[in-house]
Amino acid sequence: MPLGAHLPTSKGFEFALRRAQTLGCDCLQIFSKSPRQWDAAPLDAAKAENFRAAWNTSKFAPLVVHDSFLINLAAPDDAMRERSTRAMTDEIERAETLGGDFLVTHCGAHLQKDCVAEGVEAGLLRLAASLRECLNATPDARVRIALENTAAQGTCLGGPFEHLARVLHELNDVSERLCVCLDTCHAFAAGHDIATQDGLENTLQNFDAAIGLDRLALIHLNDSKGALGGHLDRHQHIGQGQIGADAMRRILTHPRLKHLPFILETPDVETMIEANLQTVRELQIEGQPTKKRVKPGRKAAAVQP
Repeated sequence: MPLGAHLPTSKGFEFALRRAQTLGCDCLQIFSKSPRQWDAAPLDAAKAENFRAAWNTSKFAPLVVHDSFLINLAAPDDAMRERSTRAMTDEIERAETLGGDFLVTHCGAHLQKDCVAEGVEAGLLRLAASLRECLNATPDARVRIALENTAAQGTCLGGPFEHLARVLHELNDVSERLCVCLDTCHAFAAGHDIATQDGLENTLQNFDAAIGLDRLALIHLNDSKGALGGHLDRHQHIGQGQIGADAMRRILTHPRLKHLPFILETPDVETMIEANLQTVRELQIEGQPTKKRVKPGRKAAAVQP
């Protein structure tokens, strides 16, 4: 099971990779630019090439890029949706330049509080149409777009698995470029009871029935500060939230999930990511049959300065 974390790139992409290696990770998630700004300078070609060379040397996989928080591909306002589509196309191109395997994106919000049912339907169709426009604008890109489930807060789309399934169905002809990222905090906050053994099994069955587990490409592993179904998108340290350590152990070692990349997005990344990674490794060991238990972590090849 590849294990990694979302790490900051304020000191450069290669620095984030070196940090991931120091932490004993297998994979990495980054932003290609500030997630709270629409525009950014183009990637420096030489720096991007150096990062790709360092990444290939590291033998890490996969490289996950997360898009901007400002993007809303489901927006009812044409100007906002056009701006979001341009920004998303740029995100695809930046992720491709860096050699990304996946570009994670949120599903956006329909923003129609007074007519929720109509808003959801129209929002999903706008989301699918916007994604198609982005895909058509980047026909040679190999990076796959991973639709991330949400906490179903406000008018956000993507809480029910059926939302994701509808978008994938609308884009069936380009489905090889699309997949799903499952965030455990978001799922719990949206009302999917992954904190109990039966609840986890039911959640996976529902996901498989709506979307297909073969479309699940990676997992954002986060505990939840909020309650089940509370729609609070607040990540917590592994084992210290409402989902809890026992449930995290079951998720990490579930036979239908344990082969997937797990990416941590826990709070206080500068000071607490090492502790969270260690907790995950310990939970993995506890969940293994006794005769198969091994020591956590591994040493990765160092990036050459």
